[in-house]
Parts: sequence; C-alpha cells; structure tokens
Amino acid sequence: MATRKDIANRAGVSVSVVSRALNNSGYVDKDKKLAILKIAEELGYYPHPVAMSLQKRRTKQILFYCKDLQNSFNIEMYQGMMETAKKRGYMVVINGSLDFDSIKETMIDGIIMPNENAAEWYLDSSGKNYFLPVVTASYGNPVCFSKATPRVEIDMYKAAKEAIRYLRDKGHEKIAFGMPYEYDSANARTYGYLEELKPVLKDKIKDYVLGIHKKDMGDDKRLLKFKEELMGDSFTVEESFYGKGEVAAQIFMERKSDATAILCFNDEFAFGVSNQFKKMGIRVPEDVSVMGFDGTFARRYTSPLITTVDLSARIQGAKCAELLLDMLEGKKVKRVVHLPVRIMEGESVKNIRLEKGR
Repeated sequence: MATRKDIANRAGVSVSVVSRALNNSGYVDKDKKLAILKIAEELGYYPHPVAMSLQKRRTKQILFYCKDLQNSFNIEMYQGMMETAKKRGYMVVINGSLDFDSIKETMIDGIIMPNENAAEWYLDSSGKNYFLPVVTASYGNPVCFSKATPRVEIDMYKAAKEAIRYLRDKGHEKIAFGMPYEYDSANARTYGYLEELKPVLKDKIKDYVLGIHKKDMGDDKRLLKFKEELMGDSFTVEESFYGKGEVAAQIFMERKSDATAILCFNDEFAFGVSNQFKKMGIRVPEDVSVMGFDGTFARRYTSPLITTVDLSARIQGAKCAELLLDMLEGKKVKRVVHLPVRIMEGESVKNIRLEKGR
C-alpha cells in the first residue's frame, strides 16, 4: 500500500506538503498540487474513486453534518451557510444521521461539522484516509484535531462569564446552572460558570449545578425518556434540551434552592425551565430569573421573552461556508475565526438591584 512518504519521495517534496495537497488544508502551489494528486492516483493512494474525482472536478455541493435538526440554532446556522454558498454558486446539503461512513458515497466537495467534538471523532475515524476538506463550528471546548482543521469559534467560556456578570449587575449573587451533561463534563460553559461562582458558593457549588445526566441523577426515572447512543469511545446525547430543561426546573424546586437565577445551557433548555416553572406556579422572573445562550428566532415565541447571550448562529454558519469555499478555491484561510457575543435582553431576568433601590 502506498503511503504519503512514497508520494513525497516521488514528487520531491516533504510529507507535510503532500498532506496539505491531499487534504486541501493549506497552501500548496497549484502546479505542485496537481503533480502530487497525479502521483497519488498513479500509486493508487486514494481510498475511494469518488474522492479521487472530487479532487479534480467540483460537484458544487458541500455537506453540513448535523444530528439535531430540531434545534433552532442549527437551523439558523444552515440558513447562513445557504446564503453564502448560493452567492458563490454552491448548494449546501444536510445530513442528520451522522453516519460518517456514508460520506464516501456522497457527491460533495467538503464538509462542515456542527461542533469540534463531532469533527474530532470524524477526523480520528472515517476522515483518517479521506481527503475532503473539513471546517467546523467551535465553542471553545477542549479537543485535539489529528489534522489541521479551520474552525469558526465562539468562546463559550467567555460567554458564560459575561452572562454571569450580567446577572450580577442585576443583583443576582446565587446563580444556578442548568445543563444536559454531568457536573464534571469538559464543557467551556461549565468552566466559565464554575470560575465565576466558586468563590461565592464555595464547597456548595455542586448543589447549584442542575446536571440532567445519569452520572449526576443515577436511576432517576425521569431520565428514561432521554436516549444516549455510543459514538466511538464517547457518548453523544440524543439531545432533548427542552425536555431536560423541564426536569431541571423540577430538581431546582425539589432542592429548595436559594438561587435567584438559573443560567441555562442554551435557549431551548431555558424554554423548558421557564415552561415547567409556569406549570408549577413559579413566576419568571418574579420568583426566579432564567437566562440562556443562543439568541435564535425561537425566542420570539416564548413568554416571557428569554434574556440570552446572542451567539449569531447565522453568521457562524456563513463564516463556516466561507472558509470551506475559500479552501476549495485554493485561497489561504485563517485557522481560527473568532466571533463576538452580546447580551440580548428580554423579560426573564429580574433587576433585584433596582428593586432594592426603591
């Protein structure tokens, strides 16, 4: 079996140059790249004939791999991708199964991953010997890519800290955190929350984290409706953010928490929390304030209107498509594109400080 070193020796270049040419993951002189691709073809290096043809002829289609098609954040990302791709003569197809092996039968030019965890798994499995360029949305979570992969990043660690500071400005000191994962999950939002709240809540911090996950809740029967499926060596939750938000509201009341606000993992989680409180006769924000992350179109259908951290999903999707298309056209691209966040005020956070001043 031919290796990249064999190709490099034949082409008279380094292995890293061969990798960049095969992966479309960095700048390589056009003539040199064509020579490398030709040698790779002659040596039978390509793992699949579709991949070989795509290196030479464009299908004008890119793929957005996305499992959670019910999440409004992903829908807005997709809209941004479509708008950008259309301007440059491309279409964006979407696949919700995350069946990575099926990509080998799909006529596409490149892939956009929904987050860095999915990208990491793909690059370590099916993507090892497949040469389509990959771009991923990223949220500041700790991952290690086996191949250089451009990403459009929203720093959720900083976003969480900004949300906490906003709540503090409104007079909230004891703040709970609701999420669909376990307490010790490697998640940027969690890190930001813990760093801000540990000095205040100290050794009781865990009591304020509403982790709707079997590692935190054990055999709680309310978890039976939430399925998990194994992806490689890690579990990827088949998300029901809204449903888990409802459970988080129940646990919050069962613990008789003295927190005056709940910061939720995303807006859909916050919708679930708010709606469950309404069912239980708990008023938002009069009794408990609720805040989320995302800022998508789904907010407009909620009452009270959820205060959130706007993550600009449409812009993130557009930037992912822009990066991928630049790679396909042989342009130099940034490895990381950072996007800003902003607080989007609604009606779900009570200004305790203002009320005390009256």
